[in-house]
Amino acid sequence: MIIHLVRHGLPKVGSDGLYLPNAGLPDLGHRQASLAAGKIVRLKPDASFTSDVPRAIESAAHFEQATSQNVQQIPNLAELKTGNIWDAPDSIKKRIAKGDYHVDFKSMGGETITEFSHRAIEGFSELLHIASTSGLNRIAAFLHEGVIGTIIDHLEGRSTFDPKRRATMPYGALITVDTETNAPHFPGYWETDHLDELTS
Repeated sequence: MIIHLVRHGLPKVGSDGLYLPNAGLPDLGHRQASLAAGKIVRLKPDASFTSDVPRAIESAAHFEQATSQNVQQIPNLAELKTGNIWDAPDSIKKRIAKGDYHVDFKSMGGETITEFSHRAIEGFSELLHIASTSGLNRIAAFLHEGVIGTIIDHLEGRSTFDPKRRATMPYGALITVDTETNAPHFPGYWETDHLDELTS
């Protein structure tokens, strides 16, 4: 099965650099999501999926509007649950804003990397089950960097997500994986050519 994994567009953030609770996308995030959706439209997936998090839902909506294809939500494909990070000390907030996944989110009411990895893999299994029982050969999923990284790690035989294995995935970037191959699933780069006009 061919799966196109797309990271959501840039979300709204506060002055401390942290995602705002249940925030959607600002104008730039919508533009990134629209360009990513345009590329996915050309790849013609049989079905599409997302998590139940607003920034992912709003990103997937661009594809939904372009195709009239109903994007299915899988809650277990939500990003790492961080708990109440907004009341954390400034030193911790800075680490989180820089994408540090090795903060003790559990103490703030969130989940550990191991718990997150197991949940995300469970969500991926749900996605594969839906796709296989429906006879789908090519699908798209509008998700989160940590979830996409976990899926790649899982396909390569690892049980726990480690963000240090790869460069940060840009907003609106994508990667295509083939679940039938044993080859490495990360070629060393993210697909971003569809975003070029944003920097020209």
